[in-house]
Amino acid sequence: MNNTMSLNVEKPSVSVIVTTYNRLNLLPETLFSILSQTFTDFELIIVDNMSMDGTSEYVASLTDPRIRYFRNPNNGIIAVNRNYGIRQAVGRYIAFCDDDDLWMLDKLTKQVALLETTPEIVLCYTNAESFVGKKILSARMISRVVHQYHFWQLLRGNFIPNSSVLIRSNVFQKVGLLSESPDLREDYEMCLRIAHKHEIAGIDEPLIRYRVHVGNVAGNRVSETLRAIRTVKSVIRLLCIPWYIAIPNVAFQHLKCFFYKFTSR
Repeated sequence: MNNTMSLNVEKPSVSVIVTTYNRLNLLPETLFSILSQTFTDFELIIVDNMSMDGTSEYVASLTDPRIRYFRNPNNGIIAVNRNYGIRQAVGRYIAFCDDDDLWMLDKLTKQVALLETTPEIVLCYTNAESFVGKKILSARMISRVVHQYHFWQLLRGNFIPNSSVLIRSNVFQKVGLLSESPDLREDYEMCLRIAHKHEIAGIDEPLIRYRVHVGNVAGNRVSETLRAIRTVKSVIRLLCIPWYIAIPNVAFQHLKCFFYKFTSR
């Protein structure tokens, strides 16, 4: 069976959203990994936070008709431009990819096939390979394999790589767009709200490559875990989750934060 699908120019099946800012040194490799997908029925929406490093000139030099390029200031809040991309999207499915991550060739093929054959699933994510330069750090970043009740598992911590998700676009009409609060982890908050009301599923294959930067140290994990705790508390209030269920999960995340603080000394 040929997995390569032809592009429907008027209304592609998938809208891929890449937000970027001054990443011309990494962006070409990211875009190449997307444009090389075996599944080709997609549009690629690039939302640039007014980069000054030649990004606009580089994108202008690309001739692939699937590319749509926008410049929009987000004041340092990535969710603003992810939401901007969602508003521009016309596909039945929406995918996100960070401007420093990479996709395996058959990522979209496998995810679209799952969503097409399982209509009750609204969000599909995958495992990931982490790397620095040419060195693979982990062939499988996600050790947790969840088959059901994703919401309760997500309360303990986010294990869904943002660059791996594929979402039915009509879900955003039901649950709303991403939170633009700088205090929250917008991708985590989005997954919690979606998983609370809808079924999501994971493909336990590393279909993306997550780039770890040299600056990613334990101290950064502390700040991100604190944002995760604020995110969980925000969702608990929003969705009126009983505190007897929420407290153990918040406590677990506090333990992780303490561990990161201890190991960063």
